[in-house]
Amino acid sequence: MSDWPNQYTQLLKTLDEIKVEVKENRNELQSLKHEIALGKGSIRAVLWIGAAVGAIWTIMKIMRIL
Repeated sequence: MSDWPNQYTQLLKTLDEIKVEVKENRNELQSLKHEIALGKGSIRAVLWIGAAVGAIWTIMKIMRIL
């Protein structure tokens, strides 16, 4: 019976450590989501610019043929 308070305090300490780790993981996950969103946006922008340049180049090629 005398060991019960020690086990209880150790359990509380462990739970507190788990809470801290979960908060850190949540923050890291949010930052990763933000970085992924930025990466997707930049890829879309590059694709749009490439499509526009490709269309202009194709139109110029067609104009030379005519």
